[in-house]
This record gives sequence, structure tokens and C-alpha cells, in this order.
Amino acid sequence: MNMTRHPKHLLSTVARRLCPAILAFVFAFTPSFSRGHAAPAESVPPPRCDSPSCVVMDAISGEVLFEKNARERRAPASVTKVMTLLLTLEDVAAGKVSLRDKVAASTNAWEMGGTEVWAEPGEIMELEEWIKAVAVASANDGAVILAEYIAGTEEAFVARMNERARELGMLDTTFQNSHGLDAENHLTTAMDLAILSRAAINVPHLLDYTKIYQMPFRGGKNELTNFNKLVVLYPGCDGLKTGYTDKSGYCISATAKDGDSRFIVVLMGAQTPDQRLADASRLLDWAFANFRSLPILDAGEVVAQAKVLKGKSDTVTVVPERSFAVTLRRGQKGEVKQYVDIHKVIAPVAEGAAVGTITLEVDGEKVAQIPLVAKESVERAGFLDYALRYFRAFTVGR
Repeated sequence: MNMTRHPKHLLSTVARRLCPAILAFVFAFTPSFSRGHAAPAESVPPPRCDSPSCVVMDAISGEVLFEKNARERRAPASVTKVMTLLLTLEDVAAGKVSLRDKVAASTNAWEMGGTEVWAEPGEIMELEEWIKAVAVASANDGAVILAEYIAGTEEAFVARMNERARELGMLDTTFQNSHGLDAENHLTTAMDLAILSRAAINVPHLLDYTKIYQMPFRGGKNELTNFNKLVVLYPGCDGLKTGYTDKSGYCISATAKDGDSRFIVVLMGAQTPDQRLADASRLLDWAFANFRSLPILDAGEVVAQAKVLKGKSDTVTVVPERSFAVTLRRGQKGEVKQYVDIHKVIAPVAEGAAVGTITLEVDGEKVAQIPLVAKESVERAGFLDYALRYFRAFTVGR
């Protein structure tokens, strides 16, 4: 998080014209971020990571592939804003707010300081514009504007942040604000940020915003530029957030996707932005070179139609209780076998009720047994239901 104010115009016309040349220079002198998939993980240990705390996680399966001081509590700086964006866009997805809502900046937001888009008190823009200010430019004033609009006050929003952290299993996290500026006991861990990031990538459209590198703002009067250079330097990187304060050092939660594989790298406490960039790229390279994600079940995937006794309907749709994936080492075949066991199902059946299990094997090894549940409710049949059923059978035939 840059702790100094930038000029009023975020990027001048001259700088915009020079940007392609500057990026070309950066590409030329930056270590290669290509993905070599040749070496098996058994023969390639995790690469050097100079940052004091890190996690590499398979975003699809949730498996932690590498960690270093992953549960050491540290200041997260602007990586805090991943939670701010998650809560905001969850409310958008739920229909509680709209991207087209007109949202006014408050005096409280105007006073934030640090990295900002210089929101004037009373300035009104659509909610989506403030979301972009946070996701792309890491605007502290924008984060407060989102918090106040979603929850009424920033304090109420922070309470929601901490509640959501508990729900996600972020047990070593305490948020004190929505933006990440240093505050007493505003702390988390690399492991908790990886858990948060895994949840965030599944929030509709969140990565659509965090993957933007540059974009016009205020109708072209300003331009936003992303501090996460990996979105232009690393193939498949589409988020999530960087952060910096004097207390936190240079932090990042980054994610990249290639085919069915997606990995998350979280770094905390790097000494320089170059160290952060180099560590993140090496760890992503290592993950893609040695592992691949194998999605096996989606939560809404139809597994079977179970016969229902004494129900208004003769069958019920059966789905897994949760999604499931595994992480494979490069070279593993990944041959999946599924064994479905449906219990005797008698009406009434409640939506979500357990109706069986599915056992999963990968390359001949049992990896999980997932409960199967009813996708919809089935009421118990009454006298008229049986009468109609027999009438249809009599007139149409069995």
C-alpha cells in the first residue's frame, strides 16, 4: 500500500503513451515466468522464498502444497481489501445491492489518506466504479465508501468482516478496518489469507475486477493502475491484491489459472516489491510445473435419480453434499472411479436430506466418501395421489 499521495491525475497522457515501452522494458529484464511442466514434484523441492511468510494452495482442492511460517500473525495491509470486495460482491450476487446503485462518498472516506482516488465528500458514482477503485487502484477511500454503503457504517462492516472470517475458518484473523491501514490488532496470517482468497475467487465477477491492469476512471479524467504487476507479467494471473505499509512490508495474494488448475500464492512481509514479485512468480511456476488440479464433483452435479417410496413423486434428484477435487502430481494418470450407494428413500424427503454416499477412487486409491443429498423436497403421497396414480395406470397402462 503506497503511503504517499499521488498527483491528482493518476496517469498523465505522456505516461500513458510511454506505458507500452515501459512494459516492454520490464518484460525484457524480468526473470522468465514461463511454466515448465517437465519435472516431477518428487525431484524438485519448493523454490527459494525470501519472504518471511508464505503459502501455496491449490485453489480447486484446497490442498496446501507449501508453507513457510504460514500461521505467523502479521499486518496484511491492502490485502485486507479482498474481504471488503468479497462481502460487497456477495451482496451484489444476492441482489441486496446493485452495481448501478448511486453511491455517495462520505467525509469519513475523504479523510482516509494513503492510496486513494481522492473522493470528494458528496461525490456520487455507481457502486461498480467504487468497486473498481478498490480492486484496481487499492483505494482506501473507496474501501470505506463500500463499507459504509453495504453496512451503514464502517464499524458495522468490520463486524461483518470478522464474522465472515470465522465462517471461513480464518481463526487467526482480526480485522479493524476495511482498507488495511495499520491499526492495533489488525492482523492475519498467510494461511488465513489463502483461505480467504480461495473463497473470493468463487464470488461472481470478483476476478473480473482484480485482473484489470489499467482502466479509465471518472469518465476518462483519471486512470487507475493496478499495483499487482503479475496480472500483466504472469500468464493466467487474474488477481487478487497487493499491499504495503511500513509495518506489513510488501504483501500479495495472487492467483493464476491454466486449464483446470488454479493455484494461490500468499506472501507476507517481503522487503521490496521486487522480492514480492520474484517470490510469487517462482512459487507459481513451481506449482504449475509439479501439480495439477483434478475437479471430480460439483456441488450441483446430478449423480442419480433415487426411487422414492410413498412420495408424491416417484423419484428425487441426487447431488453431492459438496464439491470435491484433488491435487495430483504431474505424471499421475488421474483415473477416477465413482461408486454410488443410494439408501432406501421413504417420503417425506426434505431438500438437502442425506440419501446415500458416493465413494471416489483416483488411480486405484480411495480418496473420499461424500454424502449424497436430495436436491428437492418430496412430500408424502396422500389418498388422492394414490387414486390418481392408479387411475393413470388403469387408463394408460403400466
